[in-house]
Amino acid sequence: MSVKVFNVKEIKIQEILGGPIKPVITNDKEGTKNQVVALGVFKPGEGLYPHFHPQSEEIYFVLKGEGTVFVGEERKPMKIKGGQVIYIPANTHHCVTNTGRRELQIAFFLSPGLKEAGYSIAMDYKTLEEKIIKP
Repeated sequence: MSVKVFNVKEIKIQEILGGPIKPVITNDKEGTKNQVVALGVFKPGEGLYPHFHPQSEEIYFVLKGEGTVFVGEERKPMKIKGGQVIYIPANTHHCVTNTGRRELQIAFFLSPGLKEAGYSIAMDYKTLEEKIIKP
């Protein structure tokens, strides 16, 4: 693979994990093994389904806006805002919601990439029924 430059403005938004995501660098598209990079562009009230990555660490880089990340099976709320970086260890339940009044943009970095590690969606935090998405 050679070095590439991506214009995020040209990447179309897709609904991924229930939210508006621009998949920037993915295993399928770019053939990466160790990284996935995506951009979440959330209007007020929008967010992602509760989920976790059994083998992947994730980093949120909040570019602009305000929101709440819910962490762990108990869904502990953590307020976030532009300029902050959040580290989420592998196998940690989490989701994010735009609780602000303006657009929330978050760059998501996962390692290893989803194709290598898979992920799970926590369908209901009370019963923790899970749907496993395998690579």
